[in-house]
Amino acid sequence: MKSVVIQQTLHGYAEGHRFLDGSIKLGDDLARLVLRMSDLSGSNIVTGFEEYLTGYPLESANMYALAKTWYAAEMPRPGCVWTHTLYIPENAMAEIPDLQVLTALFVRPQLAGLAKGYSNPLEFEVKEPAADDLSPISNPTIQIADLIETLYVQNKNNVLIGAQNSSLYENAVIRVWSQQWPKLRQSFKFCTGALSARGFSGKPFDVQCAHPSMVREITMATIAKQSQEINLLVKSDQGQPAWFIRAADDASKPYGGLFRRLLWKFADGVDRKLFGRLALLIDSLLGSSKNSADELLGVVAEIFPGETEGTVLKKAIFGEKQEVAGLKPLDEVEVLSALASTTHCTAYSSESLGLKRRGGDLCRLDSKSARELISKLFRSPINKQGEDVLAGMMEAINPSIAQVVTTEQPQFLPTLFRAKPELGVSPELWIAAGDRRRELFESIISNKNLGESLIEGTVQALLESNSEFLLQRALETWGQPAVFGVFDWLSKGKRQLSERSLHALTFHVESIVKWLLAADERPAHVVVMAAHIVAPYTYQFKQFESNVWLRTYRDLVRQGESAEINYFAALLLALGLQDAPPDSLGLVVECFERIHQIAWDEKIPDDMWIILEPIVPHLWWHHEWDKCERLRRGLIEAFIKYNWPILKLADCVKNDQFFPRVISSAKQVDGGVKFLSQKF
Repeated sequence: MKSVVIQQTLHGYAEGHRFLDGSIKLGDDLARLVLRMSDLSGSNIVTGFEEYLTGYPLESANMYALAKTWYAAEMPRPGCVWTHTLYIPENAMAEIPDLQVLTALFVRPQLAGLAKGYSNPLEFEVKEPAADDLSPISNPTIQIADLIETLYVQNKNNVLIGAQNSSLYENAVIRVWSQQWPKLRQSFKFCTGALSARGFSGKPFDVQCAHPSMVREITMATIAKQSQEINLLVKSDQGQPAWFIRAADDASKPYGGLFRRLLWKFADGVDRKLFGRLALLIDSLLGSSKNSADELLGVVAEIFPGETEGTVLKKAIFGEKQEVAGLKPLDEVEVLSALASTTHCTAYSSESLGLKRRGGDLCRLDSKSARELISKLFRSPINKQGEDVLAGMMEAINPSIAQVVTTEQPQFLPTLFRAKPELGVSPELWIAAGDRRRELFESIISNKNLGESLIEGTVQALLESNSEFLLQRALETWGQPAVFGVFDWLSKGKRQLSERSLHALTFHVESIVKWLLAADERPAHVVVMAAHIVAPYTYQFKQFESNVWLRTYRDLVRQGESAEINYFAALLLALGLQDAPPDSLGLVVECFERIHQIAWDEKIPDDMWIILEPIVPHLWWHHEWDKCERLRRGLIEAFIKYNWPILKLADCVKNDQFFPRVISSAKQVDGGVKFLSQKF
């Protein structure tokens, strides 16, 4: 039970027709309007019309005025009336299923002196419809059928009904008004006792009942005063549409039935002509127990072909929350699939139906259905709605869904990767691609806006899935993020790269060093691998601090890894001779004698000499073979170039056998004699 509060007023004769009592104070404009509407509807009373109902909206007050007028024959002056007006709040229009109950609230004053008792609001309980109320009381009356035909089949406005008395069509008018959805109810204007042409806001009432003798007079007056034509209620000779009987039967019930519930669910706005189109759809829905989404899309589009037409019902039937009492909800996959391929796509708004979001939600919440739908969308042509559904699914798709889809139909994998490059971080999908991995890679790199983390993850997935043959192209395309991805992958375990990949990395020396320096600690085996890639190109990273190499070198010395010790010593010496920070002279002091001894013993391998060869000075061609001489001259040139103190030279060459040779070599270097003239 719901409680509804309704304000009321009483108008009648007291030295003129005026306000007598009420529970509400209206503004001046509304007060004048209600006063006029509460007066006798014509100049003289007509037999059979001694009492009648009038209904009209008060838009500015968000209320609806329902009034009952009685002829006051007991008053001394002819033409006097009592009018009791009820003011129904706009929000209550949807809470009172049977508007007929309002008529029981009208009270006629018996004597002028008793025209009181209207100063308090009326509060009554609205009865919820019970199961019994959903059955017809009786077959639709002729009046209900005639009124529905005139208003909704013939779509007539300004309907004038010739009736012998005001009660003949009163029940029909109230029943038809009750059936209307709330917004249409709120705008409906009627009078069951028009003793002259009745108008409102410059227009005739929607429905007026008048004595047959007054029909011509009212028709002519309406044309003259309001420039509007009056349409008489005349039964058509044409056959009625299929929905007519269903609508008339529903209107005859106080609380309506499923037809009315669907009508209220689907309708919006105040266009009465919408009724017939909605009724046609409802009849189609109720007349078939097997409505497919595709069939319904066609039916709805035929009735509401515009994208902005029937939006409420389109959302109710095809929207995300299909909560239509009496109708079985459609399967979400079926709806999205049908919307994605329907030829009636111009009738539906992707945004209004939330198709992109729903596609994403399906992936997140129901992976099995998502796989099914993606497969369907890939196999058939799709419209603009389908593109939105697919876009939403691509944003939310996860590798497990993609893997199942592409296991069944591997040709779709490049399309998935192109739509959602994030899938590239899944090694399983690269494995699933089989011979299509190169095509898959091309689909990813076609996206020019990939983030660094996505690039790094994709490179790691390539390596993890034994797709290393694509690494060189990845490095060429993405540069530093790809390098970081490779070395992050190497850091996860004792992993190796092919010679081809190692060679490809030599074109990214600076990025490798930046990766090493991006963290305080890096795994020793990865630093060693990085050293073998970058060492021949020290001139490309001499500006970076060298501590990472020095720490690893000292660790190797402690561990006794002789081969790697010598390699790192060559790397450090090359950096020192190029003044690498933070202590280039310290690097030379630590490593020169070791490397010179290896060269003296003619045991310096080619891979070590490649590191130093571009750094130390060249000799005449017939002395170029003398690696020791080149090293010594390189040492002296560094002392001169970087203004290192001559006293440190002895720290670099502690071997008494070699020191004189260093002095001799210094004399062959430009500025060497001057350098030696300094005091040790």
